[in-house]
Amino acid sequence: MLAVIAGALAARRAQGLTVLLLAVLASAAAAAAPMYVTAAGQALASHELAAAEPDERRLRLSSIAEYPGMPADPGVAAFRGLIEPFAAAGFDVVLGAQASGVAAGPAGTVTSNLVFRQGICERVALTGACPASTSEGQRPEVMISASTAAHLGVTAGGEVTFAKVPLRVVGVYRPLDPADPFWLGDEYLLPPAPGTAPVFAVGSAQDAIFTAESSRLADEDAILQRPTADLFITEELVRTGSAEELKGILAAAVRNAVAERLGAGTALPSLLDRVTVQRGQLAAGVTLGAGLLVLLCWLVLFVAVSSAADERRPEQGLLLLRGVQRWRLWTLAIGEHAAPALAAIPLGGLAGLAAADLLAAHTLTGDAGLTLNAAAIGYATVAAAGALTAVLLAQARTLSAPVVDLLRRVPARARGWRTSIGDVVAVSVAAAAIVQLRAGGSPTGLALLAPVVAVLAVGALLARVALLSGAAVGAALLARGRTRAGLALVQVGRQPRFRPLIALLTVVVAMLAFTAATRELAMAAYADRATVDVGAPRVIGVDAMSREHLLGAVRATDPEGRFAMAVVATNTTSRSNTAVLAVDSDRLGTVAAPHPSYGVALTDIARTLRPDPPAAPVLLQGRLLTVTVTASYDEDAFAGYAPRLFVHVAARSGTRQVSVIGEKGNTLTPGRAEYHVPVPECEPQCRLVKFEVNTPVNPLPLQVRFEELRSGDQDTVRMTGAELAHAERWRTPGRRNDVSLSGTGGSDPALVLDVPDGRRPEPIPIAVADTPDPLPAWLTRSMGTNLGSIRYDGIDSLPANALVAGSAHRLPRLGETGMVIDLEYADRLAAGGQTGTKEVWLGRAAPADVLDRLRAQGLVVRYDRTIAAVRQDLRRQGPALALGFNLFAALAGVLIGAAGLVATAAADQRNRAATLVALRRQGLPERAIRGGYGWPVAVATAAGGLATVAIWVLARDGQRLFSDGRSPVPVPAWPEVDRLLAVMVPAVVVFAVTAVVLGRVLVASVRRRTGR
Repeated sequence: MLAVIAGALAARRAQGLTVLLLAVLASAAAAAAPMYVTAAGQALASHELAAAEPDERRLRLSSIAEYPGMPADPGVAAFRGLIEPFAAAGFDVVLGAQASGVAAGPAGTVTSNLVFRQGICERVALTGACPASTSEGQRPEVMISASTAAHLGVTAGGEVTFAKVPLRVVGVYRPLDPADPFWLGDEYLLPPAPGTAPVFAVGSAQDAIFTAESSRLADEDAILQRPTADLFITEELVRTGSAEELKGILAAAVRNAVAERLGAGTALPSLLDRVTVQRGQLAAGVTLGAGLLVLLCWLVLFVAVSSAADERRPEQGLLLLRGVQRWRLWTLAIGEHAAPALAAIPLGGLAGLAAADLLAAHTLTGDAGLTLNAAAIGYATVAAAGALTAVLLAQARTLSAPVVDLLRRVPARARGWRTSIGDVVAVSVAAAAIVQLRAGGSPTGLALLAPVVAVLAVGALLARVALLSGAAVGAALLARGRTRAGLALVQVGRQPRFRPLIALLTVVVAMLAFTAATRELAMAAYADRATVDVGAPRVIGVDAMSREHLLGAVRATDPEGRFAMAVVATNTTSRSNTAVLAVDSDRLGTVAAPHPSYGVALTDIARTLRPDPPAAPVLLQGRLLTVTVTASYDEDAFAGYAPRLFVHVAARSGTRQVSVIGEKGNTLTPGRAEYHVPVPECEPQCRLVKFEVNTPVNPLPLQVRFEELRSGDQDTVRMTGAELAHAERWRTPGRRNDVSLSGTGGSDPALVLDVPDGRRPEPIPIAVADTPDPLPAWLTRSMGTNLGSIRYDGIDSLPANALVAGSAHRLPRLGETGMVIDLEYADRLAAGGQTGTKEVWLGRAAPADVLDRLRAQGLVVRYDRTIAAVRQDLRRQGPALALGFNLFAALAGVLIGAAGLVATAAADQRNRAATLVALRRQGLPERAIRGGYGWPVAVATAAGGLATVAIWVLARDGQRLFSDGRSPVPVPAWPEVDRLLAVMVPAVVVFAVTAVVLGRVLVASVRRRTGR
């Protein structure tokens, strides 16, 4: 039997080579999937680790108790035993200790931390030396940052004190990599306080002071230090470790730390959860693409081998007539194809490694480090076994058919329910998958396969229709004398082997179109989300002393408003559920990135956010403010509850309430008097926010007349009585019904506040009406489209009202829910604290040194985001990587489809050539000989287009494009046709060229055999 099998392999070399190549392709696709998933999963983990916050990278263990003495290596600390599992698992363990106190130098003092930390000397550039251990009686050695050295006025070799303990400065350091997790964000390199230009871009005068092992102090109790241990997860551990095992170690450590009365804190599980979720999404998507590729290989094998088996039917019929047992034929079939299937396992593994390495080089960053592992070999084996199974199934009908059927030149057409059972099963599975997919939620199980099974079902049905219609149309054409097309259609329609070929090509065309369309929409969705989420081409998160400081600094950096805009953003709250974006509205249309999903031009929004206010702001200059006030009330009746006066001013440092100073402090005395207000922040300039009269008890009416306002060293009159008397320049927020504010003219003009008798525990504000109230605002349409008043939480976290000026579908940064208002007006109305995230939005015209300009204005840079970087981050997540693999698999499927077309034609050509030779000798013209191979291509192209549209309508909403499932912008309903055609046209051209070549080969064969 072995000799017979060897002879069969030698005699049917072409078929054996076809089985080998297709089995290698299937094994390569199966082997490439786990290797690519591993490499891409590691790249995902590295990316998530690089983007993680410091607390998400480590577990911090700390002693609750403090110990006297200099900070030192806590080798005997109670948590020493807790770190052993982490060291064994591969964590980086950094031991340390730190003490808080005041450091003093020749030029000043600073509150800082004295720290011992392992590995510090390797992470800094030093002027001088690294601290070393000292002996009894020597002063402990320390190194300080360049910012601290400049503030304290000391250099290497000088001296400072910490908690009054003398220390010798042996080095001045600068961090080599401030982004290194070792520095724990800003824990050791503290950002400077906003308001003054920093000495250096990194750190401040409060940077940590580092020391080494030191001997005992003369007074050990002068410094109290707390031992710490930071356990950092390494990139290698995140890339290759088990998330569940790592979370188990963390949970056990936290429990043990609590039992040992130690502190433990970490956000590392959130990082591990994100990595796990994205790896799962990646694996599901890649498995789908690889599975489709393997399935196509099996289908091509089935088509090719079944076609070849049909050609050998008479041969097998004669063998059975001569008494050869069927089991011997089965043995021959298994042996003949087992050899190439077994050879495909190692070859497919190596080919899969090359393919995965090529794909990783184009989609992943860094060295993927792919290796041929046991999982890849296992999947390759399964694919090869499936290929062998497909081969045997392709021959099952021939090997089990009656002898009479085997001796027929043309196989008998299958009839009855058996011919439809496959279609029924395919349609049923596809319907179940689509229903599950459209049920909502994250697609899992059968829903993940919905596009594939739907295309298979459509392809199978349309292939049946194509054969029936092809035969009918061909017969009609022959009857009309159109032999060229009619003969081709009849010959194709009579061959059952063309049905699986048409289904195969339909699946290839449809899946390529669907995958390319999905990826095209994903790329567009990533760009849309990045644009809306970020809001501007570049966004800088900053710290500022106040909103007024932020506005002033940005305007000073960009006086013309060409590239920078101050922004304060607040998140949603449980009270109002409204996110607020406060912007310097004059610059909104210039700086913010436009997007069609907003439904309105940003310039139109900006135009309505800043109407003229009722009054101009009252600007003050000078360090002293004088208010002339006449108070009228019964002093005896108000005994113990005399009204008091306060003044609120806003400057670069923020808004401050200042008590007036009169004969009795801040108490208003009956009669006319001058009250002084020390306002150093008004040098060089500040803004008057409001007067405030505090009168908790009013047994009798009270009247307060504001007659003059002066400021500056020259006692310059800022507002006369006549100017103060314009009541429209003032407002009393929330007090319109229980107090009276009016202006009097004549010879004694003044602004008059009349308070009726009765208890009013809250202060009475008299604010400058230098802003509209309520503020105009634009809402997203999800919050309603009715113009009117809306209640929201302002940028000071206090309830406020806004007047809706318009509605947009979406707004920058806010997406579908939120409102935008003018920042300067909102700041003038604010009465609470400095809440919200302060940012500077930059347009494309921003200069390269814009960060240095912002720092020079006293802003502290916290983060830097760009639309391009966020878009790139989205492309590095699991769903995007899976889509890249699927597109690669779909393109490979085009080559497999072409191979299936060649295999079917090769099996069909001998009989087809014999028939055409006979017809040619009977007078059939040569132009009628074209083979008809273009018919399956044309049908498959049309069917693939129809199938793509069908599954796109049914399954597009269930495709996972984002790892978190969120997008502030709806994904477009349809891809751009030109880009889709750029992918599809070359694929169809490949099939068309293959069909033309096969037709010419058939013509050449007929020409050789007829001699003409």
